[in-house]
Amino acid sequence: MQPIKIRSELKDRLYRRRYLVPNAVTLGNMFCGFLTVIYAASGRFEKAVIAIAVAILLDGLDGRVARRLNATSRFGVEFDSFSDLVSFGIAPALLMYYWCFLNGADEFGVAMTFVYALCAASRLARFNISAENLQSFVGLPTPGAAGAVAAIVNCAPWAQNSWWAEILGTCVMLGLAYLMVSRVEFFSIKRMKLKGLRLFARVALGLLIALIWYNSRIGFLVLAFGYVGSGMVALLLQRLRPAAPINAAPGSERLTQIK
Repeated sequence: MQPIKIRSELKDRLYRRRYLVPNAVTLGNMFCGFLTVIYAASGRFEKAVIAIAVAILLDGLDGRVARRLNATSRFGVEFDSFSDLVSFGIAPALLMYYWCFLNGADEFGVAMTFVYALCAASRLARFNISAENLQSFVGLPTPGAAGAVAAIVNCAPWAQNSWWAEILGTCVMLGLAYLMVSRVEFFSIKRMKLKGLRLFARVALGLLIALIWYNSRIGFLVLAFGYVGSGMVALLLQRLRPAAPINAAPGSERLTQIK
């Protein structure tokens, strides 16, 4: 009976400490954001891009782990939000600053990247106080914005010193900042299932995978900005779609004829 009792106590102790597992994943996410800043400041842009990519993967994993272990908590929600601010707000802003603004437009670059970080913080705060469903998000999610920044830097992973790079960085920072605080809806990749995809979506996904395999830099750029542009395309199609006719109330035609 003694081994059974010890086993039961050990299982109960591990169950009480199950909250450590998703928080450890979230901590790994924050550490990757911290590494991104270190790598960007030292000019190691390829490693900075990899660190952001790993942070995005960990961000999609911690919630699943928490729900699987029944270890969701208010502390975990707040900790995840602070971690996302570091990895997808501060880190991408500094990555873009060191990539294209440091050498030619220092003060201007500080302002542009701060706008991005500010909008990322606002996006995360709005997400925490709103009851958004898991099918779609209002405003561009911060991991999607960070992925777009990383995809651009990944195409030319060395410090830029040209006016076109500064213009590109300005447009990207302001555009992503606007989308994060906008009311544009973006679908949730976490809830996307292959079984529910249409034939066109499956073909497009297959072509995207082939492109990533053939040229990873261009492939990841298409993937990142394909998601960034998906919200705007969906909004445009929704506005171009003709409105459904409003059914007339019963008896209205009869009253019109009487008049």
